[in-house]
Amino acid sequence: MRYLATTGLGIEGILKNEIMLLGMMVEQVAPGYVVYEGSDDGFILSNLSLRTADRVFLLLDEFQAETFDELFDALVVYPFEDLLGEEAEIIVNAKSYRSELFSLRNIQQIAKKAIVTRLGRVYQRTVLPETGPSYPIMIRIDHNRVRVLLDTSGEPLHRRGYRISGKLAPIRENLAASLVLMSRFFGKGPFIDPMCGSGTIAIEAAMIARDIPPGHRRRFIFEDWFETNRSDIQAELMSRVKPTAEFSIQGFDIDPAAIRLAIKNAKAAGVYQDIELAQADVKDFTTEQIGGTIVTNAPYGARMGSDKEVAELEAALVERLLGQDTFRLGLLLGNQSFSRGLKRRPNKVRKLYNGRLVTYFYQFEPTRKW
Repeated sequence: MRYLATTGLGIEGILKNEIMLLGMMVEQVAPGYVVYEGSDDGFILSNLSLRTADRVFLLLDEFQAETFDELFDALVVYPFEDLLGEEAEIIVNAKSYRSELFSLRNIQQIAKKAIVTRLGRVYQRTVLPETGPSYPIMIRIDHNRVRVLLDTSGEPLHRRGYRISGKLAPIRENLAASLVLMSRFFGKGPFIDPMCGSGTIAIEAAMIARDIPPGHRRRFIFEDWFETNRSDIQAELMSRVKPTAEFSIQGFDIDPAAIRLAIKNAKAAGVYQDIELAQADVKDFTTEQIGGTIVTNAPYGARMGSDKEVAELEAALVERLLGQDTFRLGLLLGNQSFSRGLKRRPNKVRKLYNGRLVTYFYQFEPTRKW
């Protein structure tokens, strides 16, 4: 079975590694997605396990099309009845990149017409009721190459099911997990987020340290379609979960309301006992620990205050965090020029997206052995 998992730009390599660790074969890595092959229930394992993916799709078909007639003719012969019953609600979305077919509305309409025509012929119905389970189909066209995809996730995978709504503008869970994995934290050594906000990065670090599958608390749209062996696959994954994190995980924030929310989120995620959460200002940050990992999402965009506040924060980051020379350090910032003039140069700077916000992830390797 072929699958396509989407992710944020710049995170594809991390997602590829996750897929390979699940024992599946990667076929293609491209901007924003990874195509791979797995067993017939690989989509269940993927939805439960992938920390950095946005969605997991079944890759149903693939063909060339430069006209709407070619699109219709290729779709109307595909056996959609193997997956969709006669009462299926058919939801079609489309994306197009540098292709002859670029009108998303027309692509959606033609694709929907072809699928309905096909099912109408098979089920001998002139009108399909569409009162049953929803089947979100994505028509993705890239340089005239059409991929027909069926979304198995439903809600985006960053919605783990543990985060409580608040007034804060938190980092998405799958981006937080990506930062942790990019920093090569796998549960060995101390982990600190000195500006933790609602706790997402620290929580994802704890889940990684304990091998907790990110999707185990939520429901997926494929469960509306047919009986699956999700419970068996999930039970196997949960049997590998470590009872506690081996090393300390800490999260600090200047805002007491943020810490209260982080505590609630950590409890909901089942990792409260693994994380020390406390109110503290990054300007006062210090630690006696050595040889660990610091990852933080510094305020940017609408969260930033005046130019003076920005300058004070960046000065604190330089003084307090870059001074931890035995730590591997990752800073997510909105400032592309942060590293200019720094004595400790970043080993890597990645351009990433938190939703639609452009950010930069500055990574620093330790400069002193311990």
